[in-house]
Amino acid sequence: MLKQKLCIWFICCFFSTVLFAQGPDLATPQSKVLLTLAGNITEHNAGNVLQLGRDQLLQFPQRTIRTETRWTEGVTEFKGPLVRDVLTAAGAQGSIVSALAANEYQIEIPTADFESYDVILAIEKNGEPLTVRTKGPVWVIYPWSENADLENGTYYSRAIWQLVKLEVND
Repeated sequence: MLKQKLCIWFICCFFSTVLFAQGPDLATPQSKVLLTLAGNITEHNAGNVLQLGRDQLLQFPQRTIRTETRWTEGVTEFKGPLVRDVLTAAGAQGSIVSALAANEYQIEIPTADFESYDVILAIEKNGEPLTVRTKGPVWVIYPWSENADLENGTYYSRAIWQLVKLEVND
């Protein structure tokens, strides 16, 4: 009897782990590629890079940040996955992320930012998908209203919009 109960318990634990611990599907995206990760990563789905579409970004736990920015009026609600979750899923190892926008703007962001603050890859603004016209489809958003230390030029310059690539470096 005890053996049966232990066996049933083990099976339940195993399937719970399998069902609930699965991360996002990192296979080649079926939708338009919004973000490419490169550099020191272990997960790849297109040569030596990891490409993610909107559907894949939505598979990560979504975080909402309500904040004021230099580019929007009043408090704006942004939603998307935490950068640290996406980097972890990619198997990223490094201290710097080089972020590249569609217009070739490039900025280096220390990975420490993503551990210290709940920085997101915003894919929605006020409940609507971000578009190129609204600084999307991916925009790096810091929780400025939650932390006064972030309200300076350094962190505003890292809020890269129309983000297309993150390259992880040492």
